[in-house]
Amino acid sequence: MSSAFARFAATGLVALAALSAPLSAQTASLPQAAPEPLIAGSTFDPAVPTVRAVLGYDSGDFVTRPADVRTYFERLRAHAPDRVVIGEYGRTHEGRPLWWAAIGTPANIARMDQIQANSRALADPRVTTPAQAQAIIADQPAVVWMAYSVHGDEISPADAAMAAAHHLLASRDPAVQDWLSKTLVIMVPTQNPDGRDRFTDSFYAGFGTRPNPDPLSAERDQPWPGGRFNHDLFDLNRDWFIQTQPETQGHAPLVLAWRPQVLVDSHEMGTDETFFFPPEAEPLNPLLTPETLESREIIGRNTARRFDQAGVAYFNRQTYDAFYPGYGDGWPAYLGAVSMTYEQGSARGLAARRSSGEVLTYRETVRNHLIATLSTVEAAADNRERLLRNAYAYGQDGVSGGRGAFVLAPNPADPTTVDKLAGLLTRSGVEVGRAEAAFTACGQSYPAGSYVVPLAQPQRRMAEVLLSQSVPLDPAFLAEQERRRARGLGDQIYDVTAWSMPVMFNVPFARCASAPSVSTTPAGSALVRPGSVADASAAYGYLVQPGVAGLKLMSAALQQGVTLRSLDRAFEKDGRRWPSGTLLIPRAGNPADLTQRLQTLATQTGARVTGIADSWVSDGPSFGSDGAVLVRAPNVALAWDEPTSPTAAGATRYLLEREFGLPVTVVRTASLSSADLSRYQVLILPEGGNYESALGAGGLANLRGWVQRGGTLITLGRASRLMADEDADLLASRRQDPSSEAEDEAADIIADEAHYDSLIGVAEPGPASVAGALALARVDTEHWLAAGVAPSVNVLVQGADIYAPLGQGQGVNVVRFAGPEDLVVSGQMWAENRARLAFKPAVMVNGLGRGQLIAFTQDPTVRGYLEGLKPLLINAVFLGPARSSPSW
Repeated sequence: MSSAFARFAATGLVALAALSAPLSAQTASLPQAAPEPLIAGSTFDPAVPTVRAVLGYDSGDFVTRPADVRTYFERLRAHAPDRVVIGEYGRTHEGRPLWWAAIGTPANIARMDQIQANSRALADPRVTTPAQAQAIIADQPAVVWMAYSVHGDEISPADAAMAAAHHLLASRDPAVQDWLSKTLVIMVPTQNPDGRDRFTDSFYAGFGTRPNPDPLSAERDQPWPGGRFNHDLFDLNRDWFIQTQPETQGHAPLVLAWRPQVLVDSHEMGTDETFFFPPEAEPLNPLLTPETLESREIIGRNTARRFDQAGVAYFNRQTYDAFYPGYGDGWPAYLGAVSMTYEQGSARGLAARRSSGEVLTYRETVRNHLIATLSTVEAAADNRERLLRNAYAYGQDGVSGGRGAFVLAPNPADPTTVDKLAGLLTRSGVEVGRAEAAFTACGQSYPAGSYVVPLAQPQRRMAEVLLSQSVPLDPAFLAEQERRRARGLGDQIYDVTAWSMPVMFNVPFARCASAPSVSTTPAGSALVRPGSVADASAAYGYLVQPGVAGLKLMSAALQQGVTLRSLDRAFEKDGRRWPSGTLLIPRAGNPADLTQRLQTLATQTGARVTGIADSWVSDGPSFGSDGAVLVRAPNVALAWDEPTSPTAAGATRYLLEREFGLPVTVVRTASLSSADLSRYQVLILPEGGNYESALGAGGLANLRGWVQRGGTLITLGRASRLMADEDADLLASRRQDPSSEAEDEAADIIADEAHYDSLIGVAEPGPASVAGALALARVDTEHWLAAGVAPSVNVLVQGADIYAPLGQGQGVNVVRFAGPEDLVVSGQMWAENRARLAFKPAVMVNGLGRGQLIAFTQDPTVRGYLEGLKPLLINAVFLGPARSSPSW
């Protein structure tokens, strides 16, 4: 540590002493002796390096940068190479290493490979007999996986990881060494180093001469987008089954390879809160096993005992449920792990003043996570055999309890998305087979290339939780939510209630009572099956089938200077019917190596390309007509910073840049008020807050003028409120008032209880915020925006925004929600929302001057996992400008 940094650390630590009782004995200089241990009464081997010896301060007295966390663990490994192993599982987008550390006895570290192999063997009863399993259980330590700080501004877990590692290696308590003889502890101290560094940068920049606990203090007030998210601004705690980000893409296979029996994901929450650990709140996912829930409670009871001893307050069975399977504690549960979330009230710095007036110190938060970590290891050691037996039984339950199979078929409108879905399932440990021939299942015919997911497999519950059309909420829980809503209280649903992967991917699927009799080839983890070029030597040029793969090829080809057109209506060529959205790439006017370029791009994207000998079309638009629209690579600007939602802005940029390879210029929203946008053909306003106030009258005028001159303005989710705002007056649609409560004047006499309820505002509830349900929407396939899009799509509905449809001459409702009986495909939607959302627009388009306005009333980019909606957004980006008259 540099001398300047040491002085800075010392200043902060001394100032913190005035706020923290445990540090009250400190004087005006950095103390030479270590303070009391985080856990009272602990004694340690002085030979084991402390955090102070390596970094210059004690655990909990400073917020450690991710690189310094690694430095400390490296020092521990250098001191005890027979008890510490470090490995890497990837790199972040900003180049930081993603790494893990194993801590154990010399005997267990020496046989780590065998422990890992045994853990995998217990997970599959088809290859491990009960006798073999019993032999493994008799000698196998429980694998305890401790993952910390997945959100970069949830800072205390990473520092607690260092303290826990030191405690496990240095403690003179014989019980600790007994725990390690029965467990192998694997830590991932910094799951999100990019986000943590973003937080520490803002924290250090705002730090003064002493820690300031005020909620408004700059050191604790993070600028947009905050440190919570990774570089792409994804919430990594929601990325586990879709695996869009390098942090999850590396962590998930590591968990699959080790199959830990216990897994903890350590977080922070609001400053006023204490500490949460399971049991969780309702609703619980019905696919969780009773044994998993019982083990969570056993570990929770042990942590409660340890917290009571230390005088630490906690809560459980509130707030944090166990329903959504995409969390860091959700996804591993369907691999058979006893996985749990721990949440500590956050200081978001070195000190925070709670609303009660109490000051919460960083040292306290680190201490509490340390106690929780050690308690988890202790409980795992005490219940080693139970955990291992249950791990084996989990696989047995999958194999013996599985009936039938899921069948996944290509969507004719987008046939390659099923390949990506199959690859993602294998990345979640699910066994998937690709049919080698056509077959019949559930009374339906399926083509070769469809996928079969047999349910008689160890990961049956993972298959069911990801593929079922809907996972039901407990009726009693729903009844309670209706009661709360009737009283004007918010619901207790923590996250989305719908995530069915086939529904989100718009992939036809069925759950069949018996597995089909067809030969299959095991699907791998690749997300793209290489495409091909048929009739590559054809004289005239090429046609490309639309869909996600075709659009990816289009984007890449345009940036290579390839000239192409999009057919806005279906046509017939050489006896084959081609859908709208088909791409036409003639040889004339294109590079001489066009065929080789297309072969390379087809391999990379999975697109299907067909050569044609001539341009003659027997039905539909001719290639030289205005139905064959010239497409160019647009210059795209994306609103960035307040009031955009960081995850929405990040997901939109991710989709365009990383998935479709289209460069984007992110522009601070405040700059849009006066920016010269003439070089951009497309401007996207992501899901976000109050754009009207952020832009002001001048900004609205600037955007209106730009659209009138030929720009394409695309709004996503709540950003579409701007289009429907009366002052903006861009779209004729208006957002409908979600309230259905009738006004009622107070009367001298209250007639009855119902009258009383109406007077105090208790009435039949109107549309409330929807946590997240998948809804069916119908597509106007004759509109250019829907080129190559299936006749129906599934939209993730969140919030309560509902818009009036555009009337004749006002624009086009290109995508509208289905009727009330068919609307909800998956998840929970309140009856009032269902009634009012029916037949309302999901995507609206109208021209303004020479430009286009395209409003998505729900965000199609959420978490990067709405595969079935991606063609609509990409069409908006590429075909909107093609239909306008911008200055290119």
